[in-house]
Amino acid sequence: MLDIIIYCALILLIAVAFLLGGRVMIASRRLHICVRYLAWFMLFVTLVNFQQWIVFLELPNFFPEVFLLFLPIQLLTSPFFLFFVIFFLDHPLKEKKVRFWVFAPFLIFLLVHFYMKADIVGNDLSYAVAMERYFPIIKLEEAVTLFYGLFTCLWSLQMIRRFEHQYKNKKYDHVIAQTAWLKKIVSLGIALLALWALSLLFDLVSVYRLGNYIYLPAWFGYLFLIIYIGYSGFVQTSVLTERQELNRLIRSRVMNPNFNAVEKADDSTRKYFQKLESLMASEKIFLNPYLDLHTLAKEVAISPNYLSKVINSHAQVHFSDYVNTYRVEYAKNMLSATEFRDYNMLSIALEAGFNSKSAFYTAFNKLAGHTPGYYRSSS
Repeated sequence: MLDIIIYCALILLIAVAFLLGGRVMIASRRLHICVRYLAWFMLFVTLVNFQQWIVFLELPNFFPEVFLLFLPIQLLTSPFFLFFVIFFLDHPLKEKKVRFWVFAPFLIFLLVHFYMKADIVGNDLSYAVAMERYFPIIKLEEAVTLFYGLFTCLWSLQMIRRFEHQYKNKKYDHVIAQTAWLKKIVSLGIALLALWALSLLFDLVSVYRLGNYIYLPAWFGYLFLIIYIGYSGFVQTSVLTERQELNRLIRSRVMNPNFNAVEKADDSTRKYFQKLESLMASEKIFLNPYLDLHTLAKEVAISPNYLSKVINSHAQVHFSDYVNTYRVEYAKNMLSATEFRDYNMLSIALEAGFNSKSAFYTAFNKLAGHTPGYYRSSS
């Protein structure tokens, strides 16, 4: 009874993963190129789990020809995930010829698979005999897959850190707010690889023979990861594509929000406020989601305390409301544009300089007096 439940749960998750992968594959034609690599990664991981499901059912014992259809597709998951990261981060490697060597492990073991299949067919070997004869090669392939996956994850983390370091002092970037999601995916991948490695080690050295049951946690883990990537990754990459279009069409517009300015007899602070206004309106420094009082004070070349005094005196608001006023005005331009009617609110929030959709809604409600959705519908 337990076996039947496991069989059904696995095939259900595999079916969901296939559907999500297919959905992403179809949508990839109109989205960012990195989505294509994400879709291929999802489909290959799902196919690997489907192959393992067939083994778990012990179908090759009854239909040996099924085993002849198996390919080392697990060695394709790392290259496609690597390409996804490279194109998602707009890494310079996308312009270089790196595609052959990343597929080298797959090509090598593909030749090995052809040799094994020729031997099985030529000598009419049963599945049990073939598995016994080629057991070391199969486990070597599994070990290479594990090490290659770990190498890919660590390399991806290095690219992410370099990317964040490269843009840490920039006033604006359209991807950096997304790296937290990408790091979460890579970290989950490393954890699942570690679980898989422990299962393999236990299978090789333990006196307890649990068979394929020892791999069930890793299999279920990878299926849940694919389903998570299929849902959240589609949203993330869709947002990335929308933000690129928003940035291209909106960035050139000038922002001039109205503040309740106070005329001062002492003009000593006015020149700093004018410089600040130039930074905000022309250079759009407010689009930096990590902008704080200290960073802005360095741009104006005064102390943070003095900058706070300048903003309070001339704009009659605190620093956070001053910056968010520009962000809200910027968002209004996007919300009122007919070409962006169907765009995700998260895309608009991030493009306007907010770190999250919740922060965007809170600031918009406070400064505009209603929700972004209401503003869009009434524009």
